[in-house]
Amino acid sequence: MMVLLGVGLAFGKTSHGKTTFNTDSLLTVLDDIVAGREPIEENKQRSIAAAQHQLQQARGDEAMFDALGEVFGQYRKYRLDSALFYARKRVVVAQRIGIADSVAVATMNVVDGLKGLGRFQDGLDLLKSVPQSPYVKDSNYYYYLLHSITLSLYKEASDSEQAARYASLLRSYRDTISTVNADEPLGYTINMSEIFMDEKRYNAALGLLTDFGAENRELVARDAIYWCTLADVYGHLGNSEAKKYCLTMGAIIDKRNCVKTYTSLQDLALLLNEEGDSERAYRYITCAMGDIMAGNARSRLLQVSQYMPIILDAHAQVQRRIRANRITFDVVVGLLVLVLAVVLLYLHKRNCKLTEMRHRLDAKNQELVSLNEDLKVANSRLGESNKIKETYIAQLFKICTEYIDEMEKFRMSLARKFKAGQVADIKSVVSKPVTTDALKDFFRKFDMIFLELFPTFVEDFNKLLQPGAEIIPKEKDTLTTELRIYALVRLGINDSTKIAGFLHYSSQTVYNYRQKVRNRAIVPKDKFVEAVQNL
Repeated sequence: MMVLLGVGLAFGKTSHGKTTFNTDSLLTVLDDIVAGREPIEENKQRSIAAAQHQLQQARGDEAMFDALGEVFGQYRKYRLDSALFYARKRVVVAQRIGIADSVAVATMNVVDGLKGLGRFQDGLDLLKSVPQSPYVKDSNYYYYLLHSITLSLYKEASDSEQAARYASLLRSYRDTISTVNADEPLGYTINMSEIFMDEKRYNAALGLLTDFGAENRELVARDAIYWCTLADVYGHLGNSEAKKYCLTMGAIIDKRNCVKTYTSLQDLALLLNEEGDSERAYRYITCAMGDIMAGNARSRLLQVSQYMPIILDAHAQVQRRIRANRITFDVVVGLLVLVLAVVLLYLHKRNCKLTEMRHRLDAKNQELVSLNEDLKVANSRLGESNKIKETYIAQLFKICTEYIDEMEKFRMSLARKFKAGQVADIKSVVSKPVTTDALKDFFRKFDMIFLELFPTFVEDFNKLLQPGAEIIPKEKDTLTTELRIYALVRLGINDSTKIAGFLHYSSQTVYNYRQKVRNRAIVPKDKFVEAVQNL
């Protein structure tokens, strides 16, 4: 019941002094109760079973009378034919006891059952037969039955004269109830508000009820009649939102107490249907009809049956709108799917083209990368070639200069010998060969220059040969004939004839040296020259 303690919201004020109603959240609570009412039913069944067990264990008429009253109370607003059955059994027990007041109470229980089953006139006749003892005259229960039966008859009145007679009786009963209920604040407040409404003093009735509710929040949080009466007042004042809030509160209380003979939920359903919330109205009215049938509350059946065609028609209209909207939705979705398919097809084709273009670009990029690498190698080799050229040109000028100096010295030596008439010495000098020494000196200088340019050539070259077949020069900073041949290959001179001319060997000798080295290589013979040039 903690949720219902928030009833003060019905009397809350905004900064502008207007009353606020948090109806939407309250309807959500009621939705949950209507959808999941099985636990409430199970709890009610346990309460009935406990009362039945107490009746079975009763010993003596007094104990049985009390136990029958408890069973009747459990069935009174839950299953009316069962309530009437136990009320009649209670009358029999009361008659055995022989106490007039007990018989009166049991008889009023029977009237209560008849009223619930829609047998208003039978109930009224039986109620009038109850002896008017002081206990009966002061009984809230007695006048409650008079009032409620008369009210039902008034609503069913077939002509204005009959209605006027019942209205007069109602007013007199309400006046009496206001005296009888003086010590019972809630009943007194509800009855006085009904009197005010009869007098069309709706604001007075509203003030009376709201003031009482604000001061007794926990009490009204358990009483559905209070909220239904307040809803009636708001209805007369034209405040449909407040009426909806109050009917929702009443319906929540009735449903949580497992009451089957209520009016709150069906009245709320009718109001919601008028506001256009036919889906919720349909759920509520079908729930109310199910409860009425389960409780055998015939007095409520006619009222609900009058609501059903209106709500069912509204529900049918909503279903038609839903179907129409669903068809529209399906058509729109179908068109969207078609458009999406076309777009996807277009995107797929475009992606294929983009993929193809990307592959082409990748291929071009790979070509560019390869060309760039080749360019780097070419630049590197060009730089190396330039360095070689610069080095060898410088050394060539140096050798030539030294050779000119030597030739000048040789000329001057011959001139002195000739002047001195040393013909024999001249003849000796001219006949002596100088090629061998000059060639050795040339090779020494070539080796020195080459190893300055490629200091790791010997080690790198030996890595291309099989283990044990390495070529090791006898002296430091010198090359062997094989190494010298491949040094020229490293410098870009691959023609054996040119190499032979440079080294003063025959072409066959050079070929034999090269073939011998290739036979000891660890790389394929056709790749050996390329491997040497890459050292």
